[in-house]
Amino acid sequence: MGIEKEKAYYKMKQDHKDNKDSSISKNILMTFTSRILVILFGIVASVILARVLGPTGKGIYSLIILIPSVIVTVGSFGIEISNVYLLGSKKCKLMDVISMSFIFSVIISIISISLLFLVYHFGFLQDFINLNKINNIYFWLAVFSIFPSFLLLFLNNILLGQQKIKLYNLVNILEKVFFTIIVVVFLIFLSQGVFGAVMSYILSILLVTIFVIWVIRKDTPIQLSFNKSVFIKAIKYGLRGHIGNIAQFLNYRLDMFLIVAFIGPSALGIYTISILIAEKLWLLPTAISTILFSKISSLREVASNKLTSRVARHTIFIMFISSLFLVLISKPLIKGLFGEEFLPSVNPLLILLPGIVALGVSKVFTADFSGRGSPEMGSYASFISLFVNISLNIWLIPLWGISGAAFASTISYTLAMAVTMYEFKITSKEKIKDLLIIKLQDLRDYPKAFNKIKNGTWRINNEKKKED
Repeated sequence: MGIEKEKAYYKMKQDHKDNKDSSISKNILMTFTSRILVILFGIVASVILARVLGPTGKGIYSLIILIPSVIVTVGSFGIEISNVYLLGSKKCKLMDVISMSFIFSVIISIISISLLFLVYHFGFLQDFINLNKINNIYFWLAVFSIFPSFLLLFLNNILLGQQKIKLYNLVNILEKVFFTIIVVVFLIFLSQGVFGAVMSYILSILLVTIFVIWVIRKDTPIQLSFNKSVFIKAIKYGLRGHIGNIAQFLNYRLDMFLIVAFIGPSALGIYTISILIAEKLWLLPTAISTILFSKISSLREVASNKLTSRVARHTIFIMFISSLFLVLISKPLIKGLFGEEFLPSVNPLLILLPGIVALGVSKVFTADFSGRGSPEMGSYASFISLFVNISLNIWLIPLWGISGAAFASTISYTLAMAVTMYEFKITSKEKIKDLLIIKLQDLRDYPKAFNKIKNGTWRINNEKKKED
């Protein structure tokens, strides 16, 4: 009888592990699928923008929307990742986190817009990026997106922290759907040019923010009351990784400002196409890191080490194969979608690809650190990478143009991967080869995953549901 009980016990543990893996795999697949839809709608919108606006107009539009994006990234203070962590680890009540997100969005928006007005008024922004050559109305229109952008960022991560993966992904899809539809109306039917493109950006954010508020209010009444302890917890956790997030964002986008400063909007318009296509390879690691971050805190250390190692191997394998395919189709793809005037974006794209693969793997390790409650670990890599990126961009853009910017990014992204991988190796005691080289047993995961999708057998049993 004792032997039977022991067998039953180990079978129960194995079933529990299988269900846990299935849940994580299901959420990754769901997020991955949603990212594909986001990319498809994004490509449609980008093709319309490129075809209608041309390189110069596309460059002006990209520069204008980059300004509020930088403000939101810098000014969030990491509240978005705190919302995921505090709710996922059940350290705070949902109502308090929602209230804090609303109040902080209002306060930080007022501060950000006021500072932006001062910087603009004294001409610092115009001198740095030649903004005085661009219609002022575009800039001030983009300012209207700051408050809803903050709110959308915070509230959507509340859905992620609640493990409402479907709703979280739906919000991301709707933002692109709204933007694509409005772009068609403003640029094709109304022929509004850059003005219409900026308006499309603003309206799509407004609409999806309203949708998120409606979704959250269905389950939880929104009562604005400031809880000091929740705010302190959120800031303390958020700031530990936020500085790194700023550095990483600047790694992604600082070269765009420098391209405009050194060359002009037309070169930026061409370079944005290189970025647009190359960064699509982050589809998988972004989906994985989103789920890994929200799940890793619930796992034991040994289990999380093995899971992250396995995920890293799959990520680099899939991204490497995808990048080789992209090399083969890059020229006809760009010519067919965006037109011959954007063909100069092919070379920067090819230069970017190795760095894109490297940073994709780095995203997995950074998500692991955040899930363990140590988001600052990824910050170290981001700062080292940013310093190298800025130095190389200032040197190489005047020499090689947008290809120099692409090379600077690849070097800095590869460095970020090396630093995060080393940090993870020290923490987990895993071997480098187990982080980078796909194993035969890993390859068996693909037919298993395909069969699960084909047969529709993604299920989470009652025990798993209770655990979640």
